[in-house]
Amino acid sequence: MAMGMLIKESMSGWLRLSGEGSARDFSFSIRAFTSEISRFSAPRAFRGIALINDQEMPCHGVLTLHLDGPSYWLELEHSELGALRIAGKKAYGKNGFLRSLVTCAMTVTRDDQVIGMAEVAYLDSIVAFPFKCIRFVDEHNAYTMQELHQ
Repeated sequence: MAMGMLIKESMSGWLRLSGEGSARDFSFSIRAFTSEISRFSAPRAFRGIALINDQEMPCHGVLTLHLDGPSYWLELEHSELGALRIAGKKAYGKNGFLRSLVTCAMTVTRDDQVIGMAEVAYLDSIVAFPFKCIRFVDEHNAYTMQELHQ
């Protein structure tokens, strides 16, 4: 197994479907891994846990780092809403610099049709992020389920 960089991240916010008046609570915790340590913008496949209101479900997707902000896409299967793809990109410097570092607007799709919007934010300390959330690990330790719930 290859050694690589693991990013552990949790983001929380809301998800609103088109035509719905109120937003639903939405959050996810992911573990994104790449063995391409020297490539900053290498796509990092992730696995994780998502919550919509109080329903927990597994999710998977890709986190890609860019100089102007990371992009995320994740897929999940919700018992009521079906198969969803939720994607977005942080835009560093827009809507206030500090807010742009932690907030990500996202689009919710089902069957390639836009059905809503979401917004999530990293709520922990951004100063502590590199010390708390970035690890160098062996690939077989990157996605343990026990770690996903932490």
